[in-house]
Amino acid sequence: MPRPETDIPATAPMEVAELARNLRALRRSSGLTFKQLSGRSHYSAAALSTAASGKTVPKWEVVESFVRGCGTIGDLTTWVRLHQNAQARAVTEEAASKVKVHASEADTGEAVVQEDRPEHHQPRLPAALRKPVVDPRAVMPAQPDGLLPLVQQFMDAHLQLNARLPDEVRRVSNLTVDHVHTALALCTTPADVLAVMRQLVADKGLTIGDLERRSEPFYRISGATFAAVLKGRELPTTEWLNIFLQACGVEQERTLIWHYTVTRIKISNIRHREDPPPLIATLGEPDYSAIYRYKSLLMMSLMVWIMMTVVGVIYMISKFR
Repeated sequence: MPRPETDIPATAPMEVAELARNLRALRRSSGLTFKQLSGRSHYSAAALSTAASGKTVPKWEVVESFVRGCGTIGDLTTWVRLHQNAQARAVTEEAASKVKVHASEADTGEAVVQEDRPEHHQPRLPAALRKPVVDPRAVMPAQPDGLLPLVQQFMDAHLQLNARLPDEVRRVSNLTVDHVHTALALCTTPADVLAVMRQLVADKGLTIGDLERRSEPFYRISGATFAAVLKGRELPTTEWLNIFLQACGVEQERTLIWHYTVTRIKISNIRHREDPPPLIATLGEPDYSAIYRYKSLLMMSLMVWIMMTVVGVIYMISKFR
């Protein structure tokens, strides 16, 4: 019997944990063990297990082999985005840790003592050939892709800044750590909301099959329907959204922001619609469509012709009497 997977570290950055959760969910849905998955890929079971541990960011080749080995066929755009986000966050964390090390050395006054070496053992290169030394603090970290990672990055930076502020200022500047609510407040398009919904499923470590099973107590929704809505472009109905949130385990009092966001975007789309809906004639009003006008003109021409014929016949009869 295979050993259960260890939990993803609580200290893992959000993007790294997201990649690990998706890899774990994919392997569980495929029904494969790491040993069986190793036989389908070109990597050992230990390497595949490390890739889904959340402790480090695996190489893209490992992620691709992992996903293909689980039976995924077709486009891997979603997996490329997950890997890029995790890699960008790892680079950001590494740069931040280097800055902390430099700052701690400056505070303690510690310096690295270099050994004195004879000059003739260290020939100096011409200035044009010297490689410039880049200060890690001057390196612009790569920005993660997606609304939620950007919000999480902002929240992390705010919390770090807030920790350095005095108590009286800190109370005023505190923000909620619920980045999902913050992301929903920033949503402006249906694609934004659907991205947050997919992120919610990933954060909960759920699969499409899990959503289908969890929806049964409320109203059973098939996995194909869940997949179609999450990968589509249209916002769900109020009833569907409520079942989805309950299947994801969202508390009832925390679903209000979801319904408010969806309703707000639906109203905005109606107001900014480029092509207004066609006017529908109410009962009792004439239909001024092209076909109706053509028929009306034809009837009027026929009536005029009949009247002229009648007048002509009457005139001929009166003339020959």
